[in-house]
Amino acid sequence: MTYLLDNAGERNVVENSNGLHDFVNYLDDKDVYSSLEKYWMDMFFMWLHQENIGGSDWICPYYNTTFSNGKKMMDGNPIFSAKSKKENKIIKIIQESSNNDDVFSYWINENSSPNELVIVCTLNNNNIEKIKKVIINWIKKIFKDTKQKYLEETN
Repeated sequence: MTYLLDNAGERNVVENSNGLHDFVNYLDDKDVYSSLEKYWMDMFFMWLHQENIGGSDWICPYYNTTFSNGKKMMDGNPIFSAKSKKENKIIKIIQESSNNDDVFSYWINENSSPNELVIVCTLNNNNIEKIKKVIINWIKKIFKDTKQKYLEETN
């Protein structure tokens, strides 16, 4: 299934940071996993809307996360993906279990065609803010050199 946000920003999204604990068992529960996928998608389109970035250009999800028999892979790799048709860029979020402490890293996979922003994280309020900054700065092309730190430049 492909989701697109129209230019008017008609997708209604509400961020509930207090509900992050609801996703703790996402690796074991199909319904929770599906809710978590939707959460990431909603957050992404909300961020685009907040920054006045059109969402109709984005294909989401981009990567297939089901096996050939239709069963979800449910491993968090990726929990979210999107591709800009116009810019030919991909965003991929890999979510680690919260049992792995606080994980946050990202890189630009310049060897892929098109360029791909990869983010690996655990889900918490602090990381949500970092992820938003990295994604928005990458989309807005604030940096000329992709090796620059997208996050550090926003502080």
